[in-house]
Amino acid sequence: MGRVRRSLKLGRGGAPPRFGKLGDFEAADSVFARARGLMFRRSVKRPLLFTFQRESQAECAIHAFFVFFPFDAVYLDGKKRVVDVYHAIRPFTPLIVPKKRAKYLVEAPAGWAKKRRIRAGDRLYF
Repeated sequence: MGRVRRSLKLGRGGAPPRFGKLGDFEAADSVFARARGLMFRRSVKRPLLFTFQRESQAECAIHAFFVFFPFDAVYLDGKKRVVDVYHAIRPFTPLIVPKKRAKYLVEAPAGWAKKRRIRAGDRLYF
């Protein structure tokens, strides 16, 4: 799949990351990795980071067809600020669209965002 990157960090209200390390993530950095996402996996071990060409709602829309476990989706804008968080998306959900334009998407195990108290307006550093 993608290569493992160093880490995600969380900051609130534009402040530098002081809320600690969120953990290592996997970058979906090839056409195949972006197309596959979480499909056909049995689980997700570390968050998967997608980077889109531009900020958009339509281009960042995802589905959960052939994803056999619940997962969280965290959408970020071009400044890496959280614009939308979906918790425990059910398998085979037909369409997930961010409420605002996004450039990045983090797909993570269900409960990942809630456990870390990630919410709109937070900033992730990577």
